[in-house]
Parts: sequence; C-alpha cells; structure tokens
Amino acid sequence: MMSSWASADTQFRLIIDASGSMLISDPDKLTAESLKLISDLAPEEKATLGVWLFGERARVLLPETTINPASKLRLNQAVSSYTPGDLKTDLESIVRMLLQTPDAGDLAPGFERHWILVTDGMVDVSLDKAVNDASRSRLMNELAADLAKRGVHLHTVSMTSYADKEMLKSMSTLTDALYTEVATPEEMLGTFDRIFSQAAPSEEVPFEGNTFFIDEAIEEATLLVFNKAGQTPTIYKPNGERLNLSAENVSAVTAPHYLLATIAKPDVGTWKVENVDVERSNIRVITKLSAQVTKVAPVLFVNEPIYSTVGLFQDNRLIDDPEILNLINVNQRLNLLSGESTKQLLNVPLAQANRQFKNKIEKITDEGNYELISEVDGKTFVRKLSQFFSVTAPITLEAERQSENFVAFSVKPTNLRLNMLRSNARLIITTGDGAEDSIEMPLIGEGFWQKIYPVSPNSTVSAHVRLIGITQTGVRFEYSTPSWYLSRDGAGDVNVSRSSGDGGGSMIAAMGASNRDLVPLVVTPQVAVVTIPESPPEEVVDNASDASDTDSSALPEDIAESDSAPAELTSSDWILYGVLNGAALLVLVGGYAVFRRMRKKRKQKIEDELDV
Repeated sequence: MMSSWASADTQFRLIIDASGSMLISDPDKLTAESLKLISDLAPEEKATLGVWLFGERARVLLPETTINPASKLRLNQAVSSYTPGDLKTDLESIVRMLLQTPDAGDLAPGFERHWILVTDGMVDVSLDKAVNDASRSRLMNELAADLAKRGVHLHTVSMTSYADKEMLKSMSTLTDALYTEVATPEEMLGTFDRIFSQAAPSEEVPFEGNTFFIDEAIEEATLLVFNKAGQTPTIYKPNGERLNLSAENVSAVTAPHYLLATIAKPDVGTWKVENVDVERSNIRVITKLSAQVTKVAPVLFVNEPIYSTVGLFQDNRLIDDPEILNLINVNQRLNLLSGESTKQLLNVPLAQANRQFKNKIEKITDEGNYELISEVDGKTFVRKLSQFFSVTAPITLEAERQSENFVAFSVKPTNLRLNMLRSNARLIITTGDGAEDSIEMPLIGEGFWQKIYPVSPNSTVSAHVRLIGITQTGVRFEYSTPSWYLSRDGAGDVNVSRSSGDGGGSMIAAMGASNRDLVPLVVTPQVAVVTIPESPPEEVVDNASDASDTDSSALPEDIAESDSAPAELTSSDWILYGVLNGAALLVLVGGYAVFRRMRKKRKQKIEDELDV
C-alpha cells in the first residue's frame, strides 16, 4: 500500500566516487547538490543520512546521523569542501566498509536501508586485469548477496558510458533497487528524486500546464520544482499573490537548480508556478481524502504481469458509496524512462469493480526503468500516484567449456523474487536443421540450475533456456534467455560463444571494448494491457489503517521479503562436479576393463577347446 511519505523510518547512505575523472563528469558538482536534495526531502528525525567517498581508499565524508537542521548544515559544509582527485576506483573496499559500519541514528525496528552509489568508472584497483576482475566478481556475487541478505537497496547511478553498467545493474537488481544511467549531470537531481520516491512513496496532485489545484482536504503540500541555473522559480497563490517563502506556514529550501517549499494548510484553489521545469517537478501532499494503490515491486521480471487496484479513502476508510464512485474517473499511464526523455507506452481508464478500480498490464517485454502513474479525477479534487520500478531478465545463462566436448550451462536468478523451487528451467538445444531438444535442468540446492551437455564431433548447435517462472507471491510468467552457440570441428575442443560464428570468448571481450562508445539501439517495449472488471488475485484492503499493517506478500506484485540470497557457483560445487564426473569416468573405464577381461577369457576358452 501507499503510505504517507513522511512516515517511513529510512536509512540513506550515499556512496560517491572521488576519482579525478569526476571533475570532468560533474564539473558543476551536481552530485553534491543531489546529496543535499535527499537530506531536504527526507523528514526530519525520521531518517538518517551518511556520506562516504571511495577512490584509492574508502573514507567518511559525513558520519551517519539523524537528519535535522544541524546535520543538514554539516552536510552542506562537507559537500562544499571535498574535491575529487583519486587515481583509482576501489569500490570493493567501500562496500565492505559499509557492511561492517553499525547503524546510527536510533532508527525504529524494521526501517528500510536505501544506499545510493554514484560512479563514472569501473573497478580499478590494480594494473593487473586479473586483480580487477577478481574484485569485480566478488562485488557481483559475494558482496551483492551480503547486501541483499541485510535488506539493503543499493541504487546505482553511472555517469559515463565507461562505467561498468553490467556490474552496477546486477548489484541493483539483486538488491531490489534502481540502476540509472545519466547522460548529463543535470539528470542527477531527477534521478535522486525518483530514488527517494521509491524509498518513500507519496501522494501527489498533478500539474496541469504550469498550474495545480489544491482542494479542501489537503492539509500540507510540498512543492519540489526544478529550474535552470540562474533562474528563480516563483509560486503564486490562488489570489494571484506571490508565495512568501518566509511566511509562518511555509518552510523552504533554495538551491541553484531546485526549490523545495512545504506549505501547511495551503489556500484552496488554483496555484501557478513560473521559471520551472514542470515535467520534472512534483507536488507531494498529505490529505484526508486520499487515493491508494497496490504496490509494484521495485524490480519486475520481463513478461511478468502487473495487477493494479486503486482505492479511494476518506479519513482512512474506503469510500464505497456507488453514487460517489460513479463520479470518479481513474486513469493509468505507463512511461519508459530514458535519461531526460519519457516515452508513454499506455494510457488507459480503469474499470470499477468491488468499490475499487482495477487493471492488469499483461507484460512488459523490454528491460529498463519505468513509471506507472495512477490519476484519480473526482471533479472537485485530483490525486496522482507515481510508482517507479525497473524491469529485468529473471535469470542469466552462462556457458563454460569443461573439457574438449563437455559444456556446463548454469542458470542463476537475478532477483530473490523468483521462486526457484516452483519454477522450471529447460535447456533448449537447436541443431542446424532447426530440430529442438528440450532437456530438464536439475536445480542445485535452491541457488541455481545446471546441466552438463556433451557436444558431438562435427556439430554446431545453439542453446538457450526456457523458463516457466513463478514469483514468491505465485505470479506465473514465461521467459527465454538469449542463445549461446556451440561448435566443434572434428574431435577437437568445443568452441563456446554468445554469437553465431564467434570463435570464442576473447572475441566477445574485444567486441565489447571496441564498441564501448556506440549508442545502443532503443526498441519500444511491447506492452499488453487487459482491463479487468473482475477482481485480480488481491485488492487494496478496505481500511487504510489495516493496509499499513498488511504483509506485503499478500499482494501479487509485492516483493516477499527473504533473508536468503541466491547461491553462487562456489569452488566446493566445482569440486563436487569434478568428483561426480570423475566417478562416472572411472565407472566407464572400469566397465570397459571388465569387458576386455571377459572377452579375453572367452577367447582363451575357445582356443583351449580348439587345441583339445
């Protein structure tokens, strides 16, 4: 359920790249301004914040503390004083440090951990590539799993095309967080605002052009408006007077690129703003007449359906009067977020059923960051609910040559929402003539699927995995991985590659390095929308106070909390497979030896009989 943005106890840890290249990537220090935005948005005494730097070594810029006026002043001084200049990028050391750093600020039990990592590079701890690769592997496997076990949401932000996007996205996906690539430093502020919105969802009223309407039920409104450097945003009240930021009922913070103003008991009527980038700005509200929507998981899988139910509440009680509900229109829009651009993928009205408004988005086929907007128009009031989430592949498929003719296929989940015990993975082998062989992949423990496949001499095949996936909340979906290609000339070693005609993994690495600066082709995701008049698996509960206490796993699209992390393929696993394969080989050799002895005895017996 959606909840008041000022009610969550949250830990914010901000992890900033201090390498010298950041001077080029962020010359105007918008990263520093974004750090201040988080502290300005977070409710005082309800969240903690700390800032760490990493480069050649990990160090504390601002010790973690409860957010209040004094800590905000210390943050402003700290971010204004540091200058990036480190020669290396040791990300592993800072992650290990933070995992060992105790929580501070006397937060309530059950608080959420949202860590934000900003970098413009990749793991760079040594001149030896093997050392860097080993550190990178530990980050993506061991340390990412440790973060997930602790319930840390590691939001990552890459600032250049040279950043290790695969690593950053992998760590964010596993920890139920957003990965964002920003093309320009100006996008940093909007990115931090979206991360905060995911950490602490809020109810809003929408902009209509450069105006917005405040109704009688709204008790407080917080305007976050973005502006270009050098411009001064202005806010006008319904009577046409300019809002006095020093007024008794106004609390305001100004920065070079944004204005944040909280207004208690705002005047009823139509307000107006000027010198503002309306597309990036928003108005968060606290109100007695609220709209609430079932949660969307922070990370969804490709082809996974979204069930959405919107309910309207008056003083925390669900409004069920048909005469009132028949006057209300509810719409949902789905947007694909790509840098500063937003592409609308759907805009549909929601059907009313059982005193609420329901919809089902059948599937989203492409990976990326998305925003689902639910707008409630009650003629005399409007409400807006924005939900940010990412869509990713549910599994990864890796292929590795084990011997001259054996290839090991390993399938790992990208996120803990996948129920490994109920899901099914099949290895699909396709020959040159198009014939398919579907092979069941055994589940190793609860961590991954694996299959050892023998490649015949003089053969060329492709291999992918077809997944029938079940989420932890019982939602079913299907997914197929990209293919691997296997070829074997005569009785020589098998070649394994990600593309047909590729002679081996080294060529893939070379292609990745040489094409680093190419702009990727963006394909519009396919979205199927089904408006459902009948009840989806779960609904918004009838009472808002009950909703706040409801276990999130009751909703089909919520993430079920888990203390376990997906197991990686450890050295002990490889030893086990080596032992099993060796045992199988010994059985074959032993059988052949027995066969030869029996054959020799039989031959000798025949010769003896002939001699007689």
